[in-house]
Amino acid sequence: MTPSYLAPISHWVQIIKGKTIWDQHQNFNKQTLRNRVLIHSSNGLLKLTIPIKHSKKKFILKEALIENDYNWQHNHWKSIETAYRSSPFFMYYEDSLKEIYNKDYEKLIDINIDLTKLIYEWLEIKTDIFLTDEYKKTYKKGNDLRFLTESKTQGNYKIKKYIQVFSNKNGFINNLSIIDLIFNEGPNSINLLK
Repeated sequence: MTPSYLAPISHWVQIIKGKTIWDQHQNFNKQTLRNRVLIHSSNGLLKLTIPIKHSKKKFILKEALIENDYNWQHNHWKSIETAYRSSPFFMYYEDSLKEIYNKDYEKLIDINIDLTKLIYEWLEIKTDIFLTDEYKKTYKKGNDLRFLTESKTQGNYKIKKYIQVFSNKNGFINNLSIIDLIFNEGPNSINLLK
């Protein structure tokens, strides 16, 4: 798989099935979930994007640098807090998540891996993080799920319904970030992923 920014639930359905190898050598493509997350706000679907320093030359995910000229971390944290502060389990998880948003990150891979480790912890999944040493076009063993990071595949997965904070206003929004599930379902989240 490719490390995504607070990956969607469909990714975590796959992740909990076994050992995941995270590809950090794939080319960085714009408009993907590598640096975008979808959450459920009071106004419906909200997309948060980590700004990336772009170059005229192609670069790999491992080399993707965050554009820190403006306070995106503060804006993302406030959006998440506003969207989920009334969810049943937000208060149990907010301090550890806020800690990550208070850190300085230079590389996208670093925040994505830190957030992935945090989700593992929240879901009580004991595993190590395995990062690729080089790019491979195909993998012979296991499933190659790197395509999941493309935004176009986001809506193809139907997730088990659960109560979301703004369901009454906006209806159920399918396949949001894993934090939507965790903040609304807490420890039961792992059961909904199986």
